[in-house]
Formats: sequence, C-alpha cells, structure tokens
Amino acid sequence: MTRTLVITVDRDDDLGKKAGIRGPVLGRKEVLTAALRLGIADPEESDTNAILGALHLHDQLKEQAEGTDEVEVAVLTGDERVGVRSDRAISQQLEEVIEKFQPDRGMLVTDGAEDESILPLLQSRLHIDHVQKIIVRQSKGIEGTYYYLTKAIEDEKWRAR
Repeated sequence: MTRTLVITVDRDDDLGKKAGIRGPVLGRKEVLTAALRLGIADPEESDTNAILGALHLHDQLKEQAEGTDEVEVAVLTGDERVGVRSDRAISQQLEEVIEKFQPDRGMLVTDGAEDESILPLLQSRLHIDHVQKIIVRQSKGIEGTYYYLTKAIEDEKWRAR
C-alpha cells in the first residue's frame, strides 16, 4: 500500500486573505471548495489554477491507484509576509497533514517559482516524486503581441517598417 499526498502551496496566503480559508486544507471536497471560493473572490488569482491542477492530479492518481493505494490532496498556506514567517506556517501545516494522512510520498503542484522555492522544505519531511508547474494559457491579444515582437526581431523586413 502506498499513500500519496498531492500538495499545492499558497506561500503568500491568498486563500486566507481573499477567501477567508485557513490552511491546511485537506481532502478533495475541502480543496475543491477552497478553489471555488478563491476563484469567486479573485478570478485572476493564479493560485486557483494551481489548486485545480492539484485536484486534477489527485483524480488521475486516484483513478490509476492499485489495490489499497491511497491518494489525498492538500493546500498549505503561508503568510502575506513571504519569507521566514510564511515558510514556518507552511512547515507547521505540513507536519499537521503528515500526522493526519501519514503519506509515503508526495507530489507538488505549483503556479510558479515563488511557491516552488518551498520544495526543499517539503523534501526535508516527505519524499517528493514529482513537481508539476501549472502555466495558464494567455489571451489571443498577448499571443498576437508575442508573434509580432518575435517577427520584428527575426525578420529584417518587419524591422524596417
């Protein structure tokens, strides 16, 4: 039997500030509720996508689980003052989640470098098998701008315009 914990980290505690939810959040139903509340409070918040990505990975692993394997999902939250204070909060929440679920291994789903920087802290307490970064697709306007900038740099005729 293998117990896998899918983790996402909200290092600056947007979940607490914007949705009024304190970490840790443990369990699929609770994490889904947290994602919805954060998404409604701030539709542009990238942490919402990371939480949904963690739920997606949780569901995939659950579907692929064999026999008595167990999969759980959790959101760990830090503090708006990112640094020692937020990392200590995350560390305490991780200990709480480990005590409740007792995972053998973990997987981290993140929305970027800031939350990813917590990886060594997670690895000091739990074997991390996989890190997945959620990158949100951009709007057509941004894609168009990127295309024109790339074209201008690469094509002499475009630069001459």
